[in-house]
Amino acid sequence: MLFTDPELRRVIADWPTQAPRILSSFRRDYARADGDPVIGNLVKEHSAHSPDFFQWWRRHEVGAPCQGVRALELDGLGEVGFEHTRLIVDEGRHLRLVVYAVQEKDPQARSLRPPGGWRKRVIAE
Repeated sequence: MLFTDPELRRVIADWPTQAPRILSSFRRDYARADGDPVIGNLVKEHSAHSPDFFQWWRRHEVGAPCQGVRALELDGLGEVGFEHTRLIVDEGRHLRLVVYAVQEKDPQARSLRPPGGWRKRVIAE
């Protein structure tokens, strides 16, 4: 979806730098899928509908797992920095969840702060 949805593309600040990194991380999962036809079809569909995906996929770059800092372009706020990391949801089905948390030191973080501020909660297991 990231490569075929113009709205999602707009949100990723510095698209020409960030998108190839995201794709190279996806390639790691693609390699682990060991010929899964669902992922193969996803690559074919994206290659057909996204010139960027097609071009960058042909580079065969494999990147580190998705984590670090990424800036997102948010309506009314501009560019906001987020820390992000990837969590494995289901290894067998190649499901990953990428979690974004606003960088508290980002000047725009105040605009995202809920009334009462950020509260850290510990959830008992």
